Amino acid sequence: MIEPTVPDVLAAVAATIERDIAPNVVADDDGYTASLCRTVVQMLRMARSRIEHEESALAEDNAELRELLATWASALPAEPRRTVEAALREKFAAPTTVGRLQDEAKSLRSALDTMLAALPDADHPARVAAREYLRRQLERQRPWLVDAFTGPRR
Repeated sequence: MIEPTVPDVLAAVAATIERDIAPNVVADDDGYTASLCRTVVQMLRMARSRIEHEESALAEDNAELRELLATWASALPAEPRRTVEAALREKFAAPTTVGRLQDEAKSLRSALDTMLAALPDADHPARVAAREYLRRQLERQRPWLVDAFTGPRR
């Protein structure tokens, strides 16, 4: 394993900006440069958190979405059903990587869009299940969407 890890490097860069660069920024008239420093540090925190959590979140999202689509595909009209079933049959290259998981997620989410468009009734059980999936998806993304926002922000 290579040390320091990518998250370690990102944390060190963020700390250096906060500790050594930002306090020494010559105050401009509107504080723009100091604001940029805070923005860069926040982006580094978000990237660090995403690196640590994205792979497991995507794997869980994809498995849940695959199950949801498989459960409800038979309720769809013929053309949307074929589209959803094709997405479910699609194979993605091994090994499992974040990039491969992202490709799979795009395909499955496109199939979800197809399913939702084919079921316009907001109270249809498949749409209710899709809303629940999306709620859990946001919970899985929380570490890099919310928890990464620590410290001063722009």
